[in-house]
Amino acid sequence: MESHPWREISLEVYEAHMSDEAVGQLDRLSEITAEQLQDHPSRSIGILGVAGGNGLDLIDPDTVDCVRGYDVNPDYLAACRLRYTDRFGARLMLIECSIDRALVIDPTELVIANLIIEYVGVTEFVAFAQSNAERIGVLSCVTQQNHGVGLVSATGYSAAFAGLESIASEVDPDVLASAMTAARFALVATMEYPLPNGKVLTRQDFRPVPV
Repeated sequence: MESHPWREISLEVYEAHMSDEAVGQLDRLSEITAEQLQDHPSRSIGILGVAGGNGLDLIDPDTVDCVRGYDVNPDYLAACRLRYTDRFGARLMLIECSIDRALVIDPTELVIANLIIEYVGVTEFVAFAQSNAERIGVLSCVTQQNHGVGLVSATGYSAAFAGLESIASEVDPDVLASAMTAARFALVATMEYPLPNGKVLTRQDFRPVPV
């Protein structure tokens, strides 16, 4: 696979940055993921940008037939495998890939995409969704609105994320909703979650519209 900025950031640094009190994202994202799972009980779950296991600790292994994690960083997936194989066994499938229109997923009742679209781009993400519409039950997304704060929050680890500037962009939830609607996905829920540093996380749930 071609070089990618996310492949240059260690899992240790990523998780330390996300858990920093100034960022406040790790706990908040965990709460949001728990809500996503509760609102859409599913036997098959896919997590785009699974990293070292984003959200896998919240999934009851007795309630799922398959959990798929997608990430561009093979080191993240290796750590995820070590952490969660005992929990899910063969039902855990980890796929090294870019999240773009070329990605074809297996049929999945709930696909979670939290803080991924900023690094994929709305156009490419919507193209992914459209090409997989027949294989997605619900697509639940979380994006970050910065409100004058930098895309990468200031912590002692911020310098490690400098390479992401080449691929990162802020996502306007209204623009995402319009693009998804044009791709025949209905917006079924919207929620906002403020962060300690003034940023806001927006959750938007979409369902494909039957042809």
